[in-house]
Amino acid sequence: MISHGGSIFYSQLKDEYRSIDEIARKLTTIFTGVSYEVLLEDATAFYAELSKKGFVECVEDMDAGKSPNYFSYDNYEPCIIEAESNAPVEYNEVFSGEYSLTRIHVDISSRCNENCVHCYIPVECKRSMMDEDMFDKVLNQCVDMKIINITLSGGEPMLNPHLKSFLTKCGEANLSVNILSNLTCLSEELLEVIASNPLICVQTSVYAMDADVHDSITQHKGSFQKTISAIHELHKRNVPMQINCPIMKQNLHSYREVLEFAKSLNIEASSDYTLFGCYDLSGINLGCRITKVDIEDVLDADYTNANVYDEAIRTINQKKVGDDEPICTVCKSSLCISNTGDVYPCEGWQRMVLGNLNAMTLRQIWEDSPLTKHLRDLKYRDFEECSVCQDRKYCTTCLIMNANENGGDYMQVNPYMCELARIKKRIIEVKMGKIARY
Repeated sequence: MISHGGSIFYSQLKDEYRSIDEIARKLTTIFTGVSYEVLLEDATAFYAELSKKGFVECVEDMDAGKSPNYFSYDNYEPCIIEAESNAPVEYNEVFSGEYSLTRIHVDISSRCNENCVHCYIPVECKRSMMDEDMFDKVLNQCVDMKIINITLSGGEPMLNPHLKSFLTKCGEANLSVNILSNLTCLSEELLEVIASNPLICVQTSVYAMDADVHDSITQHKGSFQKTISAIHELHKRNVPMQINCPIMKQNLHSYREVLEFAKSLNIEASSDYTLFGCYDLSGINLGCRITKVDIEDVLDADYTNANVYDEAIRTINQKKVGDDEPICTVCKSSLCISNTGDVYPCEGWQRMVLGNLNAMTLRQIWEDSPLTKHLRDLKYRDFEECSVCQDRKYCTTCLIMNANENGGDYMQVNPYMCELARIKKRIIEVKMGKIARY
């Protein structure tokens, strides 16, 4: 998550290389009253951190850079994102903890050609598309608010006949774009549009390397072969990708093969066993969740990897869980928009409508909505069980999961997440030798 101040530093990046000296001098016209030396030091540290995470490229000699070959699976060269910022602001004001909207998730198609058994979108809600007028409204307001990243999702976004136009417009606005797609509808025309823009990356889900298992989850025969073929085509064109593999009963014994497949192609991959409940509050998809014993086995196996274990410990140690700390990341840096213009806090929480773009602007919803402010300001002290819980450093409190599994009541703590925290704590304490395995 990038802060408001960080987004201004980020906005100084261009599609071509710029010297750190030039950037620091530009920042002195934005952060009034701050010396060039302080800004040079801060900018150097900020961009170095982004470079380590693969977001930007830092070189000693601008002439030695390799632009425009922003990314390849051979050398992992990252892409550079641009947004402009011209209004002078006070340094102290910018770094005062104010939250900045930097990412938007847009459902351009609620329709989907798959019917995944774990999906949190009710079947009756998978019926409509975003039209060009609504997308233009969204895009213009993103540009106005200097948003950095837009995610195009659904449903299946490639079912929207205007996707090519949407991607072209995002390119003209110089927005970083994520496309969340099952890739079964990837055409040659879309492939060329995606591959031609270095600011586009693609995320897809693969559930198993066994076609029968994968297709049983998507409930769409032949989907595995289409998705895998599309991954190879995107890989050949050096399109940045991420493969997600939700872990459920159907693929518990085969998901690791997906991670190995991704690793063999140098593609980032992730797996997760939590699963959101359907946002119609029915919970009909939660039968896919693996058992608590299975979760213990998954974590136990994961933590045999020293890097995974060390990262888990680092995250736990750095987690702030004081009474005045925010309990959830909701409304801190991102919002979601439906194809009809409804704005809601997070993907999977479509029932929590903050406003509609036909009646309000995105800025008004972000800055002025009482409901947005309320969700953003929720602290640990507002949840009695969490404020006294000894396991909260191991927990990821999620308002969406509270709401979707408690009849819409996001203030009622979801006991499932409490149990996951206890499991994680127990596994880690066994690894540390603090308690015996049983």
